[in-house]
Amino acid sequence: MPSDREQLLREYRDYDAKVDIVSSFEVFFRESTSLPATVAHFERFPRYTAPDGEQVTPDLTVLFNDGTLLVGEISKLARDERSLEDLLHQIGRYDTLTRAPSGPLPGGGHELVDVEAVDVLVLVPDGESNAAIDRIDQAIAKRRYGYSPQQRPTVMGWSFDAAGSRYIFKYDDRSNNPRPRTHGRDPSLTSWLQGSHDTLSCPAARLTPVKVRHRFMNDRPPGLYMATMLWLDALPAVASPQVPPVDIEVNAADLAAYLRESYGWGDVNAVKAGLEFLQRGGLARPTADGWAIELKEVATSREEVDAELLRRHLARPTGPVTAADREEASARVARNQKERKRNERRQSELDV
Repeated sequence: MPSDREQLLREYRDYDAKVDIVSSFEVFFRESTSLPATVAHFERFPRYTAPDGEQVTPDLTVLFNDGTLLVGEISKLARDERSLEDLLHQIGRYDTLTRAPSGPLPGGGHELVDVEAVDVLVLVPDGESNAAIDRIDQAIAKRRYGYSPQQRPTVMGWSFDAAGSRYIFKYDDRSNNPRPRTHGRDPSLTSWLQGSHDTLSCPAARLTPVKVRHRFMNDRPPGLYMATMLWLDALPAVASPQVPPVDIEVNAADLAAYLRESYGWGDVNAVKAGLEFLQRGGLARPTADGWAIELKEVATSREEVDAELLRRHLARPTGPVTAADREEASARVARNQKERKRNERRQSELDV
């Protein structure tokens, strides 16, 4: 069984990698030299109603000028059968989509347009990609869980090359795994694959500016990730022009609104989870109207903040949270001491 620390770190790193992957595809479809000319709209936060009346939230969508749609889903696809069933249910719904985001609506949501065809791209860790391809192929052959797509999904493996500081995406044609259809477009993701040995890469230097602008992807971030974003960005923005250390009072709704305006995504419940993470680390406490926090330096560099927030969270310190809390505690101790001495004098007088 993984320790609490290992589990929290894994959740943080998994989410951070997913943000990187979505950012990589945003680079491909919005900032590369050729593919952007074929794209009508790239959406990294798709959230809208499917034909079955329920909401769909893939990890990215690409609406092309020709009216076709690419839907991307990042999946770890665990070995257990339930994981496969859940994935097939998700991508089976994407296969039935008839509309796609074509732009943002004022106040949130998407403009939607009809689409002529849908291609589904499933991105899994490279070490699991062959198994994923085989398992999906077998599921289609046997119509397991009712999965019988109009168009087979494309499965690609992803990995991070630390030596080259880049993400790598690989395609394999095993087990009837198709490349995404081109629908007559040139260039296309498929022509890119065919021209690069079925391997695409995105250097960290290219995706980092995109990630800095967005920070999130369509899934709700884990508590440590959100707490780090709050501590490094949202809370200092609320405190400005004051600088740490400073006591501030905030509420989750305002912080979520700030994140939406700044990065295109902000969820009140996710912000609450981040604040609760800070609370357990002794850095925040709930108030009648929101949360009280003493914003201060907790690490020697920004890169060390997440590790320090995790350390404090696991240590679960107790005691005053803000400078005002400490002043109140000190004043209370002083009052108690004064009262104790007064009582001792009175007792002495009675003894006499």
